[in-house]
Amino acid sequence: MIGYILTQSQYEQIQGKHYTPYQCFNCVQDINDVWFTFFSEQQKEEIVNNPEWNWILTLPEAEYVPKPSPPFPPL
Repeated sequence: MIGYILTQSQYEQIQGKHYTPYQCFNCVQDINDVWFTFFSEQQKEEIVNNPEWNWILTLPEAEYVPKPSPPFPPL
């Protein structure tokens, strides 16, 4: 999965902020603790026309590798 890479400062600037009345940024960390955010094509169309947030679409993109799931507790 390809996502936009965020610095710690950028993450703090956007995390949880609404970019439409019903959608907000929800960032996640990868296996290397790098922050990422992801958008559908429809979401990109909404963001590209928003001067407050369109800078996000200029960030570098990279492959997101999730952190491994924690092991199940023993039964």
